Amino acid sequence: MNNPVEKKKGHGRLILWIAVIVAVAAFGARFASLRGEKTVDSIASIQEKEGRPVEVSVADRGDIAVWTSLAGTVEGIVQYSIVSTNTIQVIDVLKREGDRVRAGEVVVRLEKAAANPMLHSYERSKALYEDAKKDARRMKILFDEGAISQQALDKAEMALKVAETDLRNAREGTDLVAPYPGVVTGVFVEKGDMAENGMALAWIARTDSVKVKFHAGSSQAATLRAGQRAVIKNGGAAVGLDGRVSRLDLAADAESHLVAGEAVFPNPRGELVPGVLVSFSVLAGEKTGVVRIPYGCLFNTPAGRAVYVIETDAEGRKKAKTRTIETGLVTIDMVEVLSGVDEGETVARFGQTKLAEGELVKIVGRKEN
Repeated sequence: MNNPVEKKKGHGRLILWIAVIVAVAAFGARFASLRGEKTVDSIASIQEKEGRPVEVSVADRGDIAVWTSLAGTVEGIVQYSIVSTNTIQVIDVLKREGDRVRAGEVVVRLEKAAANPMLHSYERSKALYEDAKKDARRMKILFDEGAISQQALDKAEMALKVAETDLRNAREGTDLVAPYPGVVTGVFVEKGDMAENGMALAWIARTDSVKVKFHAGSSQAATLRAGQRAVIKNGGAAVGLDGRVSRLDLAADAESHLVAGEAVFPNPRGELVPGVLVSFSVLAGEKTGVVRIPYGCLFNTPAGRAVYVIETDAEGRKKAKTRTIETGLVTIDMVEVLSGVDEGETVARFGQTKLAEGELVKIVGRKEN
């Protein structure tokens, strides 16, 4: 069973089989390599004869617009405070944050009877007004009977006007109303609080128009100026509202290096609420009837921006020719061509990265601008 001769023969046969397998594997690898080289050579030869495949676009004439995207916070076009003119107790708060108010609506009501006579008391002013009115009527009767002079009557009527003004001021000092329509953006007192003289009890923002405060980076700021058209991009139902850039700082902030500005938008239905963050676009540049090509056609050379123009030689073959171009307005999609390419000329749009000057090309697709 353990015959050394048979064992030696078995080892020999194993070595022979291994050698055969290695030889076959090496032959297969070499064949595959040769087959791959033949395939590459075949593609190269086809492209040499028929041209390198490219997709093209035709320079056309049309409109081009450059938009700058920004974001900012909505504020009322005018923001004002409801201020107490006396030190009087708050007896009612009729509006809360987020409530809409009409012009003349009462927002906060104060105590009408002031304990201190030196304070502006509505009841005291009302009593003085009633007394002045009675006095003026009595003086008018006496004047009609010839018992007093015109001067005495004028004095009584003047006192009535003063008392009437005092009463109006006293009423306004206790029933604090919104002088303009808007949205309550802040309420700082509760019923029972003491309203100090000069204290802001509430803030209201006029929202028939709103302003959006924004900050722009250096590249964005370079495209902006006051008066440019602005369009809301997101803001609920307010999408598409047209406004304008109303203000742009002349210098950037020293710490953030951002330029602050404002854009104003109409808000007839009140969709834009103060405090909300919205996105909008500013029309930074616009031209009509210009020669344009897709942005993807461009590539850079030491001489500047260039494209491959597809020209037909004397033998009818299409070849790629490098053209340096001068550009005007540039968007993410389109480029205005000032010189270098004429309307109607064909330029390489896809596949141009593998092209070389004068190389034969084969047009496999054409894209509309």
